Amino acid sequence: MDTKIYDVLVVGGGISGAAVGYGLVGKKKKVAVLDAPTETNMATRANVGLIWCQSKFLHLPNYAKWAFISSNLYPALVKELEEVAGLSIPVNFTGGLIPTLSEEDYKKRGDYIEKLRIALGEYKGNMIDRAELERKLPKISWGPEVCGAAWCEDDGVIDPLTLLRVFRAALPKAGVEYVQTLVYEVESNGGGYNVFTEQGVFECERLVLAAGLSNRRFVQFAMPSLPVYPDKGQVLLVERMPYVMPIPVLGVTQTFGGTTIIGFRHESSGHHTPVVPEAVALEGVWAMRVWPELGHKRILRSWSGLRVMPEDKMAIYSHLPGHPKVTIINTHSAITMAAAHTRLLPDFVLGGDLPETARGMTLKRFGFDC
Repeated sequence: MDTKIYDVLVVGGGISGAAVGYGLVGKKKKVAVLDAPTETNMATRANVGLIWCQSKFLHLPNYAKWAFISSNLYPALVKELEEVAGLSIPVNFTGGLIPTLSEEDYKKRGDYIEKLRIALGEYKGNMIDRAELERKLPKISWGPEVCGAAWCEDDGVIDPLTLLRVFRAALPKAGVEYVQTLVYEVESNGGGYNVFTEQGVFECERLVLAAGLSNRRFVQFAMPSLPVYPDKGQVLLVERMPYVMPIPVLGVTQTFGGTTIIGFRHESSGHHTPVVPEAVALEGVWAMRVWPELGHKRILRSWSGLRVMPEDKMAIYSHLPGHPKVTIINTHSAITMAAAHTRLLPDFVLGGDLPETARGMTLKRFGFDC
């Protein structure tokens, strides 16, 4: 087979890879996104689709700022993608809620928000009491233990599978090749990089590794290991009901089709993906305390998926040691950060600086010389 030559190759066509690939449009580069031939990537399949800022980590203030930056970039990106792809994306930029089931939990959430407000300099959110919660979502009969909620106006929800589908549809229309092919290996060829696939060899000057957990394998030409691990999530899907949740609720989120997804687990169990009934049952009980009507509905199915989790929980945007033309992207917040990845990472891929907010997110923090 002939070698196919590009200026930039993106390995991985999930949300992160597709976002960066699309962001390279207009940079006058020949770009291709290579993706394994599956219906969806594993992380997106297990994603509720929250665009979520309010519960990013207090000890990582720049990561929280990065989420707010991305949230503010989202509306214009969605409009553009819809126009380019000719498809609509279900999305609500309506804020987000985290319900509390005790006065202690309410106070704890409130203390967290105030600390986050101090760390960030500003914060578009606050604690609301039950009466205000009922005004925001009047069609939900909240459980008797619900005393209020944490509220953030920059949160939202998007259909993750539709977002992925629209990104992939927009890529070729915008001039980026989208190629479904298994990637076997990546190697340096002196002046650039060879990517070996089932469709032959792809060669590039610059390379983006956005393949989730598979990045651990693809970086081995430059470094022995990557500080990320599989983080398992499990969810329950409840039967369709009338749509009553235009504002998303963390942990018990109604989809645009009317079904409800319950789940917020983080488990470190390697690549073990079978559903553990006892684990999701606890979340089901919690969800019924929040929204008792769920107790009268059928569970349709349950499934699990693996997130890619950096060891310190913060995203990794970095060049590889000794390879300034290779960019690695690993984050467990791909939906939230998709707009920032599209608008703010392409210049870094092409040799520019990271945005100031993201400059502490390289591999240097793990001791690598890059």
